[in-house]
Amino acid sequence: MERAKVHSISVSDMHSKNITLDSWVKDAMVYSICYMVCLLVCIAYTHCCDAAMLDKVVAFVDDRAITLSEFEETYKTMKEQSPSITAEEVINSMINRLLILKEANKIRLEAHSDDELVKEYINIKIRSMILIKDDEIKAFYISHADEFRGQEFDTVKDDIEKYLIEEETNKQIIKHLDELRLHAEIKIQLTNAP
Repeated sequence: MERAKVHSISVSDMHSKNITLDSWVKDAMVYSICYMVCLLVCIAYTHCCDAAMLDKVVAFVDDRAITLSEFEETYKTMKEQSPSITAEEVINSMINRLLILKEANKIRLEAHSDDELVKEYINIKIRSMILIKDDEIKAFYISHADEFRGQEFDTVKDDIEKYLIEEETNKQIIKHLDELRLHAEIKIQLTNAP
C-alpha cells in the first residue's frame, strides 16, 4: 500500500522558490481593488438605471418612447412661445416630429440637427411637390382686394405666391402626418399633464 504524499511549503521554501509574502499580499490587494472597482461600477450603473426607470413614459411611437421629462421640457418651451397651447397639442407635436424624423432617416436624409432634418424632409417630400398657378395667385389677389388696396398685382404677386405655397404646404403636412399615423403604432398615456 502506498502512502499519500503530503506536500507542505515552509517559509524558507517560499524564499527559495521566489514566493514571498509581500507578492502574495500585493496580488491580494490588486484583486481586492479590482473587485471594489467592479462593485462601484455596478452600483453606479444600477443607480443610473433606477434613475432612468423613474422617468415615466408618456407616449410610444413604434419603438420609440417619449418620457415625461422630455414632454415637460418641450411643453415648457412651447408654452413660452404659445401660452394657449395644450398638453395634448404638445404631445401630438412630439409624435408628429418623431414620425417625420423616422421617415427622414428611412430615405437617408442628413442634417446637423433634428430641426434641420425635419425642414429638409418637408422641403423634399412636400414643399417641392407644390405648384401654385398664376390664376390662383390672381384669384387670391382679387378676392382679397381690400387687403391689397393701393398695391399693384405685380408688386405683391411673389408675396401672395409664398403665402399660398405655405398654406398648401401646411395642408399637405397634415395630410401626410395623418397617413404616417395610420401606419404607426402610437400609444399615448399622458395623465395629469401640466
